[in-house]
Amino acid sequence: MLVREGIKSVSTGVDIHRDGPLARVVLRSENQLNLLERRCLVALRDGFAQLACEPQVAVVALSSAGIRAFSAGADLRELAGLDADTARDFSRLGQEVTARLESGPFVSVAVIAGVCYGGGLELALACDLRIAAENAVFRYPSARLGILPGFGGTRRCPALVGPARSRELMFLGRPIDAATALAWGLVNAVVPGTELERTVERYLRELADQDAFALRQTKACLSRGTQEDFAFEQEAFAACFARPGIQDRLRSWRGPLPPDPKASPPPAQGEQRTAAVRPLP
Repeated sequence: MLVREGIKSVSTGVDIHRDGPLARVVLRSENQLNLLERRCLVALRDGFAQLACEPQVAVVALSSAGIRAFSAGADLRELAGLDADTARDFSRLGQEVTARLESGPFVSVAVIAGVCYGGGLELALACDLRIAAENAVFRYPSARLGILPGFGGTRRCPALVGPARSRELMFLGRPIDAATALAWGLVNAVVPGTELERTVERYLRELADQDAFALRQTKACLSRGTQEDFAFEQEAFAACFARPGIQDRLRSWRGPLPPDPKASPPPAQGEQRTAAVRPLP
C-alpha cells in the first residue's frame, strides 16, 4: 500500500510516496515549472533527511508531475529580493538539499522530462542515476543572469562531464538536448517520452531487487570524499548579489521557456506570437 506525504507551497509542492523499498519524490506545481522556492527546498531537505532514516527505503526516484519541466530552477522573483547575506543562506540551503540527496543511504534516480535548468540541473546532478525523456533540455543560464550555480553544481558537474564541458555549459549558458547530454555523460539513458515511465520502473524494480545492505555499502564507498567543502561556492554566489543593480537585472531578464500545456494552442503556420517569459537559474 502506498503511503503519501505531501508538503506544498502555493506554487511549488513536494509529494513523497513510499512503496516498500521504493520512495518517489515528486515535484509538483500548477504551472509545471516546479520552481525551487525556499519553501520547496526546505521540504526537499527535510524529506531526504527523513528517507535517510528509514532503513527499508533502498531506492528513491526524483521526478516531476508534468512533462513541461523537471525543474526550471530557482524563482527569479525570489532571487531578486536577495542581498549578499540572504543569497549566502539560500546557497547553503540548496547545498544542504543536494548533499542530503547525494550522500543519502539510498540509490537515487532522477527522472527528467522537459526543461532541467539551473537549480533543477543541480538536483539532477546530485542523484546517482539520471534517465531523461527525449524532450529533456539542460541548461545553466546563470552567467547570463549575472550569478552562478550555487547548489554545488560547480563541483559536481566537472566530475560527471569534465572541466571543458562544464565550462561550456556554465560560461555560455546554451541549452543542450537530451542526445547531447547522453553523449557528454550527463545522463545515463534517453528514451522516448512515451517510454519514460516504463523504463524508469524497470530501473527501479531492478535496483529494488538488489541486496539493500550491499547497495548502501557500495554507495558509501563511491561517495566517500565527494562531500567537499562548498563554502567557496557559497561566497562566490553571495558576492554576485553584493553588486549594484543585480536585483533589477534579475527582475527584468526574459528568455524562452517551453509552452504551457494548459495554454491556448500554438499559432498556425506563418503566424507569430511573442510573450515575456522568465527562465530560471
